Amino acid sequence: MVSVDDCKMTFFELPLARLHAVEAGHGPVLIVVPATISECKDWVPLTRFMANWFHVYFFELPGHGESTPFRSPFSTDLVAEAVEQLLNTLNIERFSVMGFSFGGILAIKTYQRMREKVDNVILLSPCLTHRAVQLSRTRMKLALSVVRFINQPKVRRAFLRILHSPQTVTLAFRFLQLVGKLESTIELRPKLLTISESTLDVLANQMKEIATTEFPSPTEKSTTPCFFWMSVNDPVLDFDKTLVVAEKHFESVKVVRSDIPYHQPPEPLTYEGLMHDYYEMVDGFLKRQ
Repeated sequence: MVSVDDCKMTFFELPLARLHAVEAGHGPVLIVVPATISECKDWVPLTRFMANWFHVYFFELPGHGESTPFRSPFSTDLVAEAVEQLLNTLNIERFSVMGFSFGGILAIKTYQRMREKVDNVILLSPCLTHRAVQLSRTRMKLALSVVRFINQPKVRRAFLRILHSPQTVTLAFRFLQLVGKLESTIELRPKLLTISESTLDVLANQMKEIATTEFPSPTEKSTTPCFFWMSVNDPVLDFDKTLVVAEKHFESVKVVRSDIPYHQPPEPLTYEGLMHDYYEMVDGFLKRQ
C-alpha cells in the first residue's frame, strides 16, 4: 500500500518552465502527462496507485496550476520537450509514459521524441486523432472559432471576467459544454471561478490541438508494449477510430474494453477504488512485459 505521506509535492526548474509536480514510489520511472485542467492535488490517488509499480511523476501543464507558462505559445511539442528536460534534470535514462484523454496526444508526442528510451506506453481513453472526437463538423468549426476568439488578449480578459463572476460562470460553463461536448458530470465551476489568464490560454490551445491533431502512420510499427484502456461507450471519443491509431503505431497493443457510459469519471477517483477495480489488470499487463 502506498500512503498519502509517500507522495511529495515538488518543483522542477527547467529551461522551458518551472513545473509543479507530485512524486511517489520507487523503481522504474513513469511519467504521467496531464489531461485538460489537471492539478496535482486531483491526481494524487492515481499517482499513489501507479506507485505500486513505478517511481511516478505527474506535473501540471506549464501555464496551469502552479507551473509557470511557456514564454512562447503553448503547444504539445513544447510539453514533450519539457518532459525531456525533466528526465535530463533527473538523470533518467529509461521511462514509461502514461496519458489520459488529452494526455494521449502528449503521451504519443513524448514517445515520438524519445522512443528509444520508452519502456511502455499506457493510454487511458486517449485522444489520438481529431477524427475520433464525437462532434459534428458544425460544432468542431464553432470550437475552433471560439479558440481564435479567446486567443485575442482583450477578448480573453473579458471572458475571464465572466468566468470569475458567480452570477455568470454557470452560463459560461454551459457554453463550453455546448462547444466542447463537456460531460455534465464534470464539475468545473469551482475551477472556472479562479482560472488564470495563462490557464485559459492553455485551455484554448488544447481545444485547438484536440480539433486538429492527426498522427501520420509510421513506416514501421513500434515494438514498445502499449496498454490501451477505453470504454466502447465513450461519449466524447470514438473507440474504434481511437484504437485504429494505436494499432497503427504499436505492434503489441494490450486492449481492455470497458463499457462505462462516461469519458471522465463522474466521481473523483480514490486510491482504494483504483486498488479494488484495476490492480490485477495493471499488474497482469506489467508482469507480461
